[in-house]
Formats: sequence, structure tokens, C-alpha cells
Amino acid sequence: MTHQYPNIVILGNNNVGKSSLYNILIKKNDSLVNKIPNFTIDTKYGNAKIKNLEFICIDTVSYNNFNKKNPLIKEQILFLIKKSNLILLIIKGDKLNTIDYKIIENIRKYGKKVIIILNFKKKKFLDTEFYSLGVNFYQINILDNNDILKLKKILFSYIKKIFINKKDTNKFYIKNKNNIKLAIIGMPNVGKSTLINKFVNEKRVIISDIPGTTRESISVSLNKFNKNITIIDTAGIKKKNKIKNQIEKISILESYKIIKKSNIVLYVINGEKKIFCNQDITIINYIISKKKLIILVINKIDLIKLKDINFIKKLIKIKFKFFPIVSISAKFTVNLTNIFKIIYKIYNISTKIYNTSKLMKILNLATKLVLPPIHNGRRIKLKYIHQLNNNPLIFKIYGNQLTKLNNNYKRYLLNFFYKKLQCIGNVINLKFQENKNPYN
Repeated sequence: MTHQYPNIVILGNNNVGKSSLYNILIKKNDSLVNKIPNFTIDTKYGNAKIKNLEFICIDTVSYNNFNKKNPLIKEQILFLIKKSNLILLIIKGDKLNTIDYKIIENIRKYGKKVIIILNFKKKKFLDTEFYSLGVNFYQINILDNNDILKLKKILFSYIKKIFINKKDTNKFYIKNKNNIKLAIIGMPNVGKSTLINKFVNEKRVIISDIPGTTRESISVSLNKFNKNITIIDTAGIKKKNKIKNQIEKISILESYKIIKKSNIVLYVINGEKKIFCNQDITIINYIISKKKLIILVINKIDLIKLKDINFIKKLIKIKFKFFPIVSISAKFTVNLTNIFKIIYKIYNISTKIYNTSKLMKILNLATKLVLPPIHNGRRIKLKYIHQLNNNPLIFKIYGNQLTKLNNNYKRYLLNFFYKKLQCIGNVINLKFQENKNPYN
């Protein structure tokens, strides 16, 4: 089910408190907050609610480079102004600078509703320039709970008017419930941000050839083939010895957290390099350890030949033969529809409940074809199996001397179940327990 809610966009210069206010309104620590200038360089969307009114809160890149030769940032800010229903312009200090005026000018140009939040710790006497703007402004200390309560009351009255004025409804952001959470993971500069922009058909994420442009995770809701999905773009994951500064370290840790929170991971590989490197293997093994569904994507196929694509696929299959591989060009929108078809296929597999009798037949066949090893003169017996959980898939096997079962035989069983159940893209977990046959 989808609902339409207004977009409340937070704008401001460096370190004025945008991310802090965003976190307060969505009631999560979703946006990373620190004193590093220009840390937030992408847009973050979060669901927020004041009393009974829901809205989408949008944290933005600092606009301090708006007038400089940075068309990406300017384009992003103008896009957000145009799609907003209300703008919260945060000013830290008692003076407006030239960029503040430029932003206000653009807000007026698009006829958007704006309120100015003056983020002060102490109340100050204000210059007449604030009164001459013809814009409502409020002195709010974002770190003061009483001021935040005051701000929420103010916002409630504005949002209520937006809901009453239905003319703007077609510009509301679509919020989906019960979403599949899809994390886009990979090394730096593999094309993750380009891919997410193509998915939503918007320039939602800033794209650059400079590795490390994406620093925070960015969530985008989407409805595809009548299915709800939240796509999460992340910072590229580097090797530890190549992390240059605190910003990169924070960003990479955030990417690992997103893996844990996701349902499915889209792992993107840079096909242009024509290799499948050890860092890719390390990250994919981490994703497997967190029991996440995985789709492996070879991007930038427009830059390589078919033999190169097949070579990369061959390298991947040596290590990860049960995960689907899709070769795409995000730039030219090649094969992107196939990704969504596979997403829903593997997600449906992960939620499946398997009949115990079917699992028993597979177990019995596996143990007949390759007998379990002998320990202390007695053959290890695998007597019973049932499904313990789905999403992720967990099966539990009961029997005698199972603690003595070696890893080679466990691996054989795992591969056998993968083939028979056709659990493509899923991580199957086999658990073993001694003398717990429920039929005894």
C-alpha cells in the first residue's frame, strides 16, 4: 500500500545543524553528524511524524559551493527546492551571506514556502535584514529540547496547511510500507550512484568520477512491478590500508551497518577493470556471514568486450557458484529490468516454507550417494531435518555424533541442498544437533 506525504527539505550552509535537525525529526541517528565541513554530500530521505501528520524529511548537501564551479551540487539543490512542499532554511549566526540570499532568491523563483530557522544558543537582537526578507523566521536552538518542542508546534501548523491545500498533492513523495530493503554495495567508483539514479529515473544521488563521492547511505523508495522496495546507496568499501582519513573510515563503517540492516545486497563490480579481486571476495564473504541474499552485478559492460564479461563471470563462479550474476550498463540502462526480476525471485525463495518430507528425501538421498564419515568405528548418522527459519533460510539436522562431522561433509551437504532446492541468491544455513530426533 502506498501513501502520499509532503516533502520537507532542510537547507543550509556548512555545519549549521541540518543533519542534527533531520535526526531529531525522523527520531533516528540516520544522518551522520560531525564537525567536518562538507561531510554530507548527498541527499537523505526519512519518514517523520508530528502528532498525526506524517511527512518526508530531506537532509541535504551544504550549499556553500552553490556559486562555485560545482554544477552537481547546484543541480541537486535546485532539484530539491522544486520538489519541496516546505523548506526549512537553517542559518547559524545573526547575518545572512551572499549564498543565503542566492538560495532565498531561488526559493522565491519557484514559488516555494520557506521558513528560516536561526540556530542560536542564546536569543539575540536581530538586524533589520531578517525582517525585510518577508519570510517567517524563528530563533531555535536545535540542541534545546524546549526550542525543539516549539519548532514542532510551528511545523505542525505549516504541514497541516499543506494537507488542507490538496493542489500540491501530485508533488508529494511516495512512501511504501513493508519494503524490501536493497543495499547497493561495492568498492569505490563502481557505478553505484549512477545505478540508483537510473532505478528511480531522477538525479537523486550526486555522481562523480572521484572515488568516495558518496559518504553516507542514501535511501530511495520505489514501486516496481507492483512491489515495494527501498534502495540504499552506500559509500564504496576500501581496503583498510587504503583508508586515508576519518571521513572515509566513518563512511565505510556505515556501509557495513547497512549490509546488516538490508534484506538483499546488490554487489556491484567494476567490469571496466576486467578482474574479480580479493577485496571483492572479502566483502562478499562478509555479506554471506550476515546471511544476506546476494545478487552480483558486473557494471560498465559498455566499456568491455563480451569475452571480458564471460571471463569475469568465470572468476566469480569459481568462488560463488550459487549467486546470480547480472551484467549491466547503468549509464546506458542495459539489463536493469533483469535485476528487479531476480530481486523478487530470490526474495520469494527466501520466504518459502519447505515441506519436511521434501527435506528428508533430499537428506536421505545425499547420505546414500555419499556416506557420512566413520568416527570411532561407528558411522555418523543424520536422522532428521526440518526448516528452522526463513529469510534467511535455516535448516536443522539431528543425528548421532554430529559434533564429529567434518567440514568437507558439511560443505557437501550444503551444496547438495543448494542444487536440489534451487535456492539461487540465498545463503542456506545448516545447523547440527545431536540426539534431538523428535521421532524418538
